[in-house]
Amino acid sequence: MVKRTTRLRELLNRPGALVVPGVYDALSARICEMAGFEAVFHSGYGTAAAVLGLPDIGLLTLTEMAAQVKAISRSVRIPVFGDSDNGFGNAVNACRTVEEYLAAGAAGLFMEDQISPKRCGHMEGKQVISTEEMMGKLRAALDTRNGLDPDFVVMYRTDALHVTGFEDALARAKAAVDVGVDMVFIEALETREQMERAVREIPVPLMLNLIEGGKTPLIPVEEAEAMGFKLIVPALSALYSAARGMYDVLSRIRKEGVSDRYRDKLFTFGEFGDLVRFAEIREKEEKYLPPSVLQEKYGCGRK
Repeated sequence: MVKRTTRLRELLNRPGALVVPGVYDALSARICEMAGFEAVFHSGYGTAAAVLGLPDIGLLTLTEMAAQVKAISRSVRIPVFGDSDNGFGNAVNACRTVEEYLAAGAAGLFMEDQISPKRCGHMEGKQVISTEEMMGKLRAALDTRNGLDPDFVVMYRTDALHVTGFEDALARAKAAVDVGVDMVFIEALETREQMERAVREIPVPLMLNLIEGGKTPLIPVEEAEAMGFKLIVPALSALYSAARGMYDVLSRIRKEGVSDRYRDKLFTFGEFGDLVRFAEIREKEEKYLPPSVLQEKYGCGRK
């Protein structure tokens, strides 16, 4: 079986763009896998919402984030790309972050240049550390990666565009390429001109983060691919659609009670069983449980 770090590199080396939705827990990852996506992107914004019910403002710890990466990775058979915020500290912390994300099953991660506490890239009030300090963090992350699994993908995310300007964001990205990062992610690009210039001037694959209601224009996947973006991430579509869907159905239940009138908004019992792979559990039960236990559970023995 191909390692998922290796599989992610295979996908990134394939011609064309790769669309990788953002997920926030094991179930959202499983749904994306069922929908046919070939990889998923662990969202720190979504994790803050799912674990804490709070905004993405640097409240999560490395332990909490790595635990969510592990839950997501164990739930799917496709590669998981991890959001590691700003590495949870300095360059020494960045080393441990790579270790923990690899141990959790991630196939890659990105690390950003915000100060601590960080915040969502599409929020106001961000600040960034110096280029020199960030390059040290990236060297630490890459050295750690190289000693553990050279196929593990390390991406640099810069939030400098809305702090020190687009030119500085480009300069930081180019410095990161010199350090040896595999990919670059300039957060919150605002125009097509910025997108085109970033792809033209940065000589490694780039990620485009698309958030409904965010700072970056929502361009079609085909257009982003034609520009040259390699990784296209609808980062919060799963989170926002799940939240809206639950709110709408539960508001209706609160007003009208339980009924069949909103069944079209729900998975059926059987469909949800397929989603959580209940058939695989039944196979294991049939294979390993004694007939007496099966009789008690289901009123039957092994087939």
